[in-house]
Amino acid sequence: DGSWYQKVASAIVCGVDGAPANAPAFEGPERPFLSLQRRRPAAAARSSASSRARDLRDGPRRQAPAKAEFGDSLPERALSVAGPEVKAAYQSLLKVIIRPPRATYDAAQLGPARFEFGGSSYARRDDSCVNGRGQAVRYSAWRRVRAAARKGDGEKRPTRTLVYLHGNASSRVEALGSLSLALTLGFDVLAPDCAGSGVSDGAHVSLGWHERDDVVALLARERSLGRDLGAVALWGRSMGAATAVLYAATRDPDVSALVLDSAFSSLRQLSFDVAKRGAAAVPGPIVGAALRWVRGSVLGLADFDLYDVAPLDHAPEVASPALVLCAADDVFVEPAHSHAIHAALGCVDKELCVCPGAHNTARPIGAYVSIEGFLRRALGDGEAKTAFADVVDRRLAILLSPARRPDRPNFAALPPWTVENLTIRARQRERPIDDFAEADDVSEASADDDA
Repeated sequence: DGSWYQKVASAIVCGVDGAPANAPAFEGPERPFLSLQRRRPAAAARSSASSRARDLRDGPRRQAPAKAEFGDSLPERALSVAGPEVKAAYQSLLKVIIRPPRATYDAAQLGPARFEFGGSSYARRDDSCVNGRGQAVRYSAWRRVRAAARKGDGEKRPTRTLVYLHGNASSRVEALGSLSLALTLGFDVLAPDCAGSGVSDGAHVSLGWHERDDVVALLARERSLGRDLGAVALWGRSMGAATAVLYAATRDPDVSALVLDSAFSSLRQLSFDVAKRGAAAVPGPIVGAALRWVRGSVLGLADFDLYDVAPLDHAPEVASPALVLCAADDVFVEPAHSHAIHAALGCVDKELCVCPGAHNTARPIGAYVSIEGFLRRALGDGEAKTAFADVVDRRLAILLSPARRPDRPNFAALPPWTVENLTIRARQRERPIDDFAEADDVSEASADDDA
């Protein structure tokens, strides 16, 4: 009756990064299917295997866009016979992989263009670059406003850049959760809306396959403006973590550090896992057949093979220091994916951090302490006496009632302008206590003088 297909689609839809738990069911794309030719030229059939091997070796395929004919593809015809529910579920499966809910936001959500944080001034600049497919990739850059050097100033801070890569169905707004820590560590921060996400061009996402070339275009754009990027580190979550692995393995082996939060080992395995969870009673071969149908449509519409998006296969090629992070209760990208990637990484300096929470929950203080320690070691900064997350936690916990303090948030994951404002409030709250103590000291001193 097609009900298992709907279960599969619903399970994947509910698991998309950033999608609310009560997100409405997907309606299929208007023209989702590649019209498959029943007869294939013999020469093309013979050359397909060698062409695929050459494409994987030389990089992304370049092919003429295929015409999608709605209602006339072989998978669609087959599923239509089974019923409209099956057809709709197939459309949902296809759409959730290459066209998940697009994150929309107002520019004001990126915060102020200029702000104070930790005794320094910072500015945000919004810009765009063009990737290799001719799509505009829009991004934000946060940098410390460097005043003119004065005699007696300390040694100039080394230039370093952190590129934050968002998850699926998300945007550069997600980078605000890493911004306070990154700026504290002296990073300039770049955060793109990868093609197909946020306000960037592109009709589809590719879960890391094309997004790695968005990073190439972003860094090339900044260098063309005369920016000294210094040591470049990548911090990615889910799709962004997969992008970071593929970029470090196939585009730039000299990345200084990688923070990989909830990376999946392969898109094929992730799709299979989620599909089986949504339709546990359905035999694996049937689920595999459905995914193969989706694979063909993805290849035609988005120009990538979902079986090629396999960070685990590229992990041995990564030479950069890496911290692999995962949530113990993640039921979308299960911790086993992160454990497998950590074991396969080719770098000598690699760490694994398992923290409480689920796929989309904010990372706790302990995770940020681990991230800071890792980045300091990878960049040769040495250990801090007290981690930034612990300092901010002790400073701002006074703003909460004693009853709320055990469940307090990770203040280090708040945007820097928010941390700054809360710090001012915390100091104001402490001031009356300090004044009262000083008054007592003065009174005691006066009493001693009178005696």
